[in-house]
Amino acid sequence: MLSLSGFGQSTDPVLVLDIKTRPARIHADELVEYATLPDASKKLIETALEVAWQSPWLPYLAGGANPEAGGFDCSGAMYYVLRKAGYHPSRSSGTQMEWLKTNGALHEVSREARDLEHDSLADLKPGDLLFWARIGPEGEVRVHHVEMFLGTEKKDGHAVMIGSTDGRSYRGQRANGYGLHDFRVPKMGSASKLVGYGTPPK
Repeated sequence: MLSLSGFGQSTDPVLVLDIKTRPARIHADELVEYATLPDASKKLIETALEVAWQSPWLPYLAGGANPEAGGFDCSGAMYYVLRKAGYHPSRSSGTQMEWLKTNGALHEVSREARDLEHDSLADLKPGDLLFWARIGPEGEVRVHHVEMFLGTEKKDGHAVMIGSTDGRSYRGQRANGYGLHDFRVPKMGSASKLVGYGTPPK
């Protein structure tokens, strides 16, 4: 975005550039688990990565669910990728989680989980959708974010996911748009909780 603003007493405009960093990308063969995955999971991961490599930079865009719109929001990215891979997901992150739950594919994450070694994450597999929510004062779950788990990188076992956000990071580099991000369980006290995951149902 390019904006103009006045500076001091000068009548000359000052250019203010809103510079965003494109998220990182990765190839499937750089992932530890990829070679041994079932074909359906391989296709999900390949499709998700192809969208990142074959499209122009797709910044975070509220309501975006197609590269032609110029970008994605989080659920729009998963909606597009899943449909491209032959699935029939719902459009929003909340209804996508409900889609998994209705089909018996949702695994709930314990609020006690602090890392990927927790028992409630034992069934997590590459290609699974990941859901974050804010928990209301009465315990109500308000899902607000979704990404796809990719697995771990061969070079050092670093856990990664793919999706569309404005501000999530990969190895210390914050970015905007659709691409690769670190996968971590939120810290204790975080307003956003990892609440569930699961393999998209056919």
